[in-house]
Amino acid sequence: MLGVFLRLLAFFLLIRFVLRLLGSFLRPAPRSSAPPRATPAAPTRDLVRDRICNTFVPRDRALTAIVGGREEHFCSVACRDQALRLSTRATA
Repeated sequence: MLGVFLRLLAFFLLIRFVLRLLGSFLRPAPRSSAPPRATPAAPTRDLVRDRICNTFVPRDRALTAIVGGREEHFCSVACRDQALRLSTRATA
């Protein structure tokens, strides 16, 4: 009884597969006169490196400070403060 049921199920699955295959061949192709549009590329951001934690941060979101006579970029207030503390120790 179970064997008959499995054969019947396999037969119906085969019929469904054949009908879907035929349907994909008989379906008309979509008409499109315009060429496909390219997706716009994401704008690139200029990244700067925080020398304290070696994190890269977008320049427009980075904190800046003058450390040792140079402008440096930081990812957070904690990294900026640590760099300022290190530079004051080096000069003292």
